[in-house]
Amino acid sequence: MRDTILPATLIAQLNTQLSTMIHEVFQQVQELLATGDFLAICEAVTSLTRTLTDRLWETTLSLILHDQIFLKRLRSWGSQCGWQFVSYQRITVILPSGTRLKITSPFFVKMKPRRGRKKRGPQGRGTHLALTLLGFVDKVAPELAYQAVQWAVLAPSFDVASALLAEMGVVLPPRKLGRLCQRIGGGSVEERVASTLEPGETLSGQRVVLGTDGGRLRTRRTKKGRLRKGKKRHGFYTDWVEPKLFTLHVLDEHGKVCNTHHPFVDGTPRKLPSFLILLETYLRALQIDQATEVAVVGDGAPWIWERIPALLKGLGVAPAKIVEVLDWTHAVQNLNTVLRLVPQKARKHGTVKIRTLKNLLFEGQIPTLIETIQTAFHLTARSKSVKKLHSYFLANQDRMQYQQAEQRKVPLGSGVIESAIRRVVNLRLKSPGTFWTVKRAEPMLFLRAQVLYGRWKTLVKHQRTRAQILFQAFLAHNGEGEATCVLN
Repeated sequence: MRDTILPATLIAQLNTQLSTMIHEVFQQVQELLATGDFLAICEAVTSLTRTLTDRLWETTLSLILHDQIFLKRLRSWGSQCGWQFVSYQRITVILPSGTRLKITSPFFVKMKPRRGRKKRGPQGRGTHLALTLLGFVDKVAPELAYQAVQWAVLAPSFDVASALLAEMGVVLPPRKLGRLCQRIGGGSVEERVASTLEPGETLSGQRVVLGTDGGRLRTRRTKKGRLRKGKKRHGFYTDWVEPKLFTLHVLDEHGKVCNTHHPFVDGTPRKLPSFLILLETYLRALQIDQATEVAVVGDGAPWIWERIPALLKGLGVAPAKIVEVLDWTHAVQNLNTVLRLVPQKARKHGTVKIRTLKNLLFEGQIPTLIETIQTAFHLTARSKSVKKLHSYFLANQDRMQYQQAEQRKVPLGSGVIESAIRRVVNLRLKSPGTFWTVKRAEPMLFLRAQVLYGRWKTLVKHQRTRAQILFQAFLAHNGEGEATCVLN
C-alpha cells in the first residue's frame, strides 16, 4: 500500500498539540472572566484566537515540511518536473493573520540542462516547492495574498495599500504587493479567460452589448547605452500609451444592462493585435456565435469599426445579428464642432436651429443633415465644416441610425465602456507621477477590472481549484512516469 502524505503518528502528534493549545486558550479566558472587564475579555479572546491560529500554522507547517515521507515524495515529484532538491533553507513566511513566521523549507533549483548553460530560474533563484503545493503565493498564505491584492488594486497606490494593511497588523511593503499582483494576475491569456468564467457560463441565447475604447497611461522604459559621466542611473523614457478595454454586458428585453449578470471587463496596455487576441479568446470561450444579438458601441475611432465587426464575423456571428452604434453623445459633440467651424458671419445669418439638426441626426438622415447645414450657412465643398461632415458623419452614417437602434432596444451610448475606462484605468493607472512597465500594468489592469465588476470571487475560486488540482496530482504521483507540474 502506498504511504500517505501524513502518517498516523504525525496526525496523532498534530491532534495532541491542537488539544493542548485549545486547553491553554480556555484556561486564559477563564482567568479573565474573574476580572469582569468584558471589553478586555473580547480583546483577549481575539488575541488568543490569533495566537492559537498562528501556533496551529507553525505546528502544521513544521510537521509537514520536515516529514521524511513527504520530503521523499516531494523530491521524486520535483525531479519529474525538472526541479532538484538542494537543502532546507531558513525563510520567513507570512501567515493569514499577518504574523511573520521563520521556518525551514525544502529548497529546489532547476536541474542542469544536458547542454548549454546552467539555469536556476530568474536571477539564479530556485523555488520552495512545498510552499507552492500548499498554496502560498510568494511566501504569503493564500488567504492573505488574495486579500492584500484586493487592497492593492483598490487603493490609489501600493504605498497607501501597504499603510492600510499595516493598520490591520499586516506588514507588506509596496514592492511585495506589486509582486503578489504580478503572481496572481500575470497568467497567460487563456488562464485569464478561464479564471473569470463560471463553469459552463456562456452568452448563448443572450442579447449582448460589446463596448470597446482606449484610455491613457504613462509607461516607464529604461534608457540603454553607456552611463553618462556624473550620472548614477540611465534614466527612463516616459511614453504615453493607449490601454484598450472591452466590456461585455448582457441586455434584458428592454435593452437595459442586466444587473444580475456580472459583465466581462478586461484589456491590455499592449498593441492592438494583443488586444484583439485577448478579445477573441473571451468571445470564443463565451460562444458569442450563439448569442441572439450583438450590439457594438463605441466612439468614432477607426480601429473599432475596422476590426471589431470583422472579428465577430470571423467567429461565426451572422451579420444580421450585429448592430453597430456610434455613441450618440460623441455624435452630438462632433455636430457642435462642425457648427463651431462655420465662420462667425455665416453663423449670424444662419436660419437653421440646432434642434432641427439633432432631429435629423437622430433619425439617421445624414445626407439631409449635410445638405441642410451647407444650405443654411452657404458653405462650399472646400470649407472645414463640410470636410468634417463628410469625414465623420457620412463615413459613419450606417452607425448613426439611432431611431432604428432605439426601436430594436439597443443602447445608443457607450457609457458602460467610458465608465470602465475611468474606473479601471484613470482612477488607478493614470495617477499623476505614476509610471508603469507594461509587465506590471497588465496584471493590475486585469485584477482591478475583476474586483470592480464582480468577478473577483470567481477568479479566487479558480485559483484555489487550480492549486487543489496541482496538489492532487502530487498526491497521485507514485514516482513512475511523468508528473503533472503547473508552477507559477
